[in-house]
Amino acid sequence: MEDAKIVKRCDRFDMKSRKSLRGERKYYLSDLSFYFAMNTDNRINYGPVPENVVYNYARSLDYEVGVGRIGKLECDFVMRSPELDYAYAQVALTIMESRDTEDREYRPLERVKDNYPKYVVTRSDMIQRCNGIKHVNALEFMAENRLF
Repeated sequence: MEDAKIVKRCDRFDMKSRKSLRGERKYYLSDLSFYFAMNTDNRINYGPVPENVVYNYARSLDYEVGVGRIGKLECDFVMRSPELDYAYAQVALTIMESRDTEDREYRPLERVKDNYPKYVVTRSDMIQRCNGIKHVNALEFMAENRLF
């Protein structure tokens, strides 16, 4: 499926040692229509969609993208620009469901101890700031062609 350009591989990256983790990877669809075409249930789960959209957006900007791991926590994306600048992103449909959901999205970014930009990307939540982490609206961010 990779050769057919249906999916793109995203390797996992240990953020402490700055090394790729062998054998651990995620895959993202190059076109979300595959996801919706395979949905045979009349209840659509939009959960993986925002993450897939942000992954494809970052790749379209020539970022190298990996999934970060810091201890037992996972950071959705560790991105490296062509200029070798890093950025980190957590992606969720919403963080307004509960305080636990909000904490789950912010916690991995708070554990990263460097000064590269950190983002929580959501669909339409009230925008806030927490410990220098930028909370952005995904649609506005991409419509404005903003960089991470």
